[in-house]
Amino acid sequence: MRVYHFLPAVHALDDIEKKRIKISEIDQLNDPFELWCVSQENKQLRSDLRNYKKKMAERFGMICFCEHWHNPLLWSHYADKHRGMCLGFDVDDRGLQRVNYVRKRSELKIPPTKESANELLFTKYRDWKYEEEWRNWFQFDKREDGFYFYYFDAFIQLREVIAGPLCAEPKERIDQALKGYTETISVIKARLAFKTFQVVKNRKGFLASTTGG
Repeated sequence: MRVYHFLPAVHALDDIEKKRIKISEIDQLNDPFELWCVSQENKQLRSDLRNYKKKMAERFGMICFCEHWHNPLLWSHYADKHRGMCLGFDVDDRGLQRVNYVRKRSELKIPPTKESANELLFTKYRDWKYEEEWRNWFQFDKREDGFYFYYFDAFIQLREVIAGPLCAEPKERIDQALKGYTETISVIKARLAFKTFQVVKNRKGFLASTTGG
C-alpha cells in the first residue's frame, strides 16, 4: 500500500541519499500515552505497564506512516511548518497495521492476550485521528549517527518525494539525492489548495511561487 512519512527537508534529503528511514524511539514520541492507553486504576497494573513500556523502549521502536499527504496539520506538525518534505512509500501490506483511535481508555484483559498486546501497540486517543496512521514495530540493531534506521528494501520502497508548499529546496537538489535509484521516483511540488483546506499538487511545479501556482 502507498503510505506517507513527513520530515524536515534536511532529514528527508539525508534519508533519500542514504536510502533509509529513522525508527522512532518510544521515549522520543510526541504522544506520552503510547503503550499507556488502557485504564490503570490498579496500582500493580500501573507498575507492570511501566515496566513493559521501559523494556519495549530498550529493544523496539516504530516507523509511522500516514494514509494521505493532503492534510495541512501533518505538514505543520511533522514537516517543518510546510518547509519540509513528504516521502511516499510502497510498504508490504502485511507489515503495517492501522492505528485504532478511541475516546475512552479500555480495561486491559488479565492475563494479557495477543489482542490486548495489540491494543497497547496500536491504540491512540481519538484527537490524533487526523494522522490516519499506519505503523509497525522494529527491533533495534545498532545506532548510526545517534539514531536507529531501517534501510529501504523490498518491504519499504521509496516511490514519491513531495516538496512542501514552503520548501525552498530546488528540484535539482532532490534529483541529486535520487541519483542512486534505478527505479522511477515521482517528484512533486505541493501548494495550498485554492478552494479547500488541503495541500495539493502544484501543476506548475517548482517554478511557481512557494504557496500558489
